[in-house]
Amino acid sequence: MPALTGIDVGNNILGDTKEMIEIESTKPNRMARRRQETRAKLLAATHELIVEKGIDKTTMSDITEAADLGRRTFYYHFTSKDECISATAVEIYQRHALAVLGMVSPSDDPALVMATATQSVLSSMLREPITKRLAERPRLLGEALMGAIGQFVHRDLQAGIDIGRFTPPVRPNVLDSMMMWSLVGLIIEAIEVQTDLTAVLQEYAQMFLMILGIENSEAKLISMQALENLNKLRN
Repeated sequence: MPALTGIDVGNNILGDTKEMIEIESTKPNRMARRRQETRAKLLAATHELIVEKGIDKTTMSDITEAADLGRRTFYYHFTSKDECISATAVEIYQRHALAVLGMVSPSDDPALVMATATQSVLSSMLREPITKRLAERPRLLGEALMGAIGQFVHRDLQAGIDIGRFTPPVRPNVLDSMMMWSLVGLIIEAIEVQTDLTAVLQEYAQMFLMILGIENSEAKLISMQALENLNKLRN
């Protein structure tokens, strides 16, 4: 009888140990969590400084001091100040790109999805204070834009190509370049010139759909429908 009790207890211990190991293995890695926290500090400090002082007047020392971290720690995460600035903008812009996922359905017309995402994300980006600072460095702005929205655009574009809805006349890398620089130009124009932003965004969405092979009148109707849907969601 004592022997049986010993076996039972042993099994319980082994079972508890196994359960503890399984629980432990599902916990976030402490070092990874610490790296994420450090990176977040650098991005937050960079955002605050860039908005306040601008890109050229913000130094790497300013960033590390504001984040209360050393230069070695900075270089562990980023190779340069520009890379850190781009990562900061990407994180901010991606929040707006992800928000669009709740506005559209996978079953929606890819053209409507593209028009909705274009107008919603651009409108949100233009309200971000960091965008005005990035407009001083067009290439950096373009890299941040594509880093934030590129994967989503490619996904929606491919969905439209797969069903024959989109027929872009140029190679993907050329299309990426066209999109990036047209977006950069539109953003700079919107910042420098006081125009009807709603109309500009609707026209840009229309133009982009036309590049993808949608006929002019249909592209206009779709971009206007996307704008109407966004206005309903905001009200």
